Amino acid sequence: MKRRADLLIDGKYKRITIWDALDWKKNRPKLWEIYKDNIYSICKKPENKVRMVFQTGKNGIVQNSYFRYYNADFAHKGEGSEESYRHEFFKECISRIKRLEIRWKGEALTIYPDEILREETVIMDDGSKRIVDLLVHFKRAEPSIYVEKWEGQLAIEVNDTHPVDSRKISQMKQKGLSCFEFTVSKWRIRENFSDAEDEEKQIVEITEKLEGENAGYIYGKLLVDSISRKYFSTKLYEDEKREKEKVLAELYQIKKLYGQAIDENKGLRERIQLLDRDINSYKNKLSNLDMKFKMLEQENTKIKSSFWYKLFGKK
Repeated sequence: MKRRADLLIDGKYKRITIWDALDWKKNRPKLWEIYKDNIYSICKKPENKVRMVFQTGKNGIVQNSYFRYYNADFAHKGEGSEESYRHEFFKECISRIKRLEIRWKGEALTIYPDEILREETVIMDDGSKRIVDLLVHFKRAEPSIYVEKWEGQLAIEVNDTHPVDSRKISQMKQKGLSCFEFTVSKWRIRENFSDAEDEEKQIVEITEKLEGENAGYIYGKLLVDSISRKYFSTKLYEDEKREKEKVLAELYQIKKLYGQAIDENKGLRERIQLLDRDINSYKNKLSNLDMKFKMLEQENTKIKSSFWYKLFGKK
């Protein structure tokens, strides 16, 4: 049972609630008779819309009125066709969020939605069609890596009476569609209202509690954490680039050490050259001393052989 539907008027779809339908039936019966067969499900794509009918609440309790699928055996039976009010209520609240704060297992993600679509039909890789409660499209997130990693899409499933079935999770993994499950069974909300304004008041109140701009968030399970081909290719490129940059840095370090060794060797060569000059200088001085010593020896020999040395030198 649903409290919202789309009414086709002059080729355009207009979102209506049970309160609008009740008003038309009571105050504009002729128009209601014309358009009552133009009620459809609220998904965005016209080709996926399913005809619905309005059902007045039993025993004249108008607050319990609802929209139901015209054909109870249509292809997507079981996917939101018999949803609880709480389930539909939180889909409405989340669809209004401007900054979506998501939390799971110590992880935090901020999404700035371009649009949040309700009850969208997704064609799976096996060709089957599955309806997701909410489909978020976004081009901005924090961390920004999720824009590319998830290709700017996230399915949100609202869990009130039962979790997402394993087959649907498997299909979304194959599809590469990330999926987050938000459990709402512990939230306390009213389900009976006097009029549209009374119901809208509660929707606004809960939406503000969930709104990221008010420090609100939704906590749950990340059922599917997909990795897009583009992100995977980019990651491989970045890993390869990082490895090459590491090798390059090592080569630069080796070059630096080599340069330092060359500088040190140059200093040693210069010191050796200075030592060589000193050695040559000392060699020259030694050679001069040798020459002087030889000259002295020659003088000494000459003196010893002289007459006067022989006469007075010996005793």
